[in-house]
Amino acid sequence: MNKSCKEYIKEIKAMFPIKGRAERKYIKKLSIDVEEYCEDAGAISKEDLYENYGTPFNVVESYFSVTGISYVSKKLKISKYIKILISVIIAIALILSSLYAYIIWEEHEMIMRQEMVGVETVIE
Repeated sequence: MNKSCKEYIKEIKAMFPIKGRAERKYIKKLSIDVEEYCEDAGAISKEDLYENYGTPFNVVESYFSVTGISYVSKKLKISKYIKILISVIIAIALILSSLYAYIIWEEHEMIMRQEMVGVETVIE
C-alpha cells in the first residue's frame, strides 16, 4: 500500500468520533478495499481516492447515515459515561493518595518530635 492510501485510511480513522466493534470492522473492510484498489490502480493519489470513495468526511457521514442516529447517540452517551467514570476514579485515587501522604507525614513529624528514651536493663 502506498503512502497516499495509508494517509487516506488514517484520515478516515481520525474522523470517526467513536470506534466500537462495528466501526473497527467497517474500517478494516474499507482499508482492505482501498488497499486492493491501490494495488490494482498502481501509483495513485489522494484525489483519485477522493473521487472513487469520497472524502473522509463523506465516508464517515455515509457510514453513520446507514447505522442511524439512535446508534450514534447511544454510543456517544456510553462513551461520555465511561469518561466521567474514569475521571471520578482518578479523582478519588488522587484524594486518597493525598490523604495517605498527609497521614504518613503527620506520623513522621510526631516521631521526630519525640525524644529517644533509653531504658537500661541489667540482667544479673
